[in-house]
Amino acid sequence: MKQSARTVAAHLAAIHEKASIASYWAAGVCLIVIAFSFCYEVVSRYFFNAPTAWASPLVSYSLIAMIFLALPEITRRAEHIYINLLIDALSPWYARKLESFVRFLAASTCLFAAWFSANETLQQFTQEVWTVPPLAVPKWTVSIWIPYGMLGAATHFLRQLLVGTAEARRQSGL
Repeated sequence: MKQSARTVAAHLAAIHEKASIASYWAAGVCLIVIAFSFCYEVVSRYFFNAPTAWASPLVSYSLIAMIFLALPEITRRAEHIYINLLIDALSPWYARKLESFVRFLAASTCLFAAWFSANETLQQFTQEVWTVPPLAVPKWTVSIWIPYGMLGAATHFLRQLLVGTAEARRQSGL
């Protein structure tokens, strides 16, 4: 039975990692959309005197998606901002304990943020809230990336807490 549970856990971890990598690439697509939109707006506005109404909102929506699509992969790689001044000053035993506490705190915070933002996104969906014109879209389509990214990051923090960052990286092939 233990082997079966480990197999299921390993399979779920592999799915989570693949989803994190895929969403990281989707964040790259958002970056391309942002760059194209800005360039198009500059050319349209200053060379043809025909500013667009859609470029600025599209950039805003893409920026939100880009950040929260990239978050799980950045957390998986442990490439997020990390100030290790105190950890480097501690003995290895205390450093491991502090890192575990920080991972637990980060996972808890991300889980709370995922829950809170998912509730708000659900309210936006059920109340049919829209963004403001000129590029009005259902607001939940913009907000949905926040709980996705926070939940993905929380899951990586929890996995790192259980197996350690170095072991999680080794299992991921990094």
